[in-house]
Amino acid sequence: MAIFTIIINESPYKGERAWNGLRFARKALESGIGVNLFLMADAVYVARRDQQPPERAPNLEELLEEDIRKGAKVKVCTTCIEARSFEPTGELQACFLGKKEGGLSLGDLVKGVEMGTMQDLVNWSKEADQVITF
Repeated sequence: MAIFTIIINESPYKGERAWNGLRFARKALESGIGVNLFLMADAVYVARRDQQPPERAPNLEELLEEDIRKGAKVKVCTTCIEARSFEPTGELQACFLGKKEGGLSLGDLVKGVEMGTMQDLVNWSKEADQVITF
């Protein structure tokens, strides 16, 4: 089976890259292609539970959960999570519920999402037929 490694770098509701990356992953899965999805930089917030998207925006939490149900393997960059506070700043702050001291933890992420490292991304990239970034 072919495998795509998809890297998303953009925050969930800033533009359309995260949304398009998740839609691309779904179509790949529906086409019988395996998907490894790596979220880094502000895209780590794509995997945050309890999203409250802006009006008329797609709920990326639900899209990610659907991709996982269809078989996507999802990892978030541990270093990127550790570099960010739990609550995003600026426009994104209104997109999430709840406050917590400290950084994101696995309990704050969509079920099925794992912490990952650059070595994981290297390994996924080596095994992939294609590496795509959003």
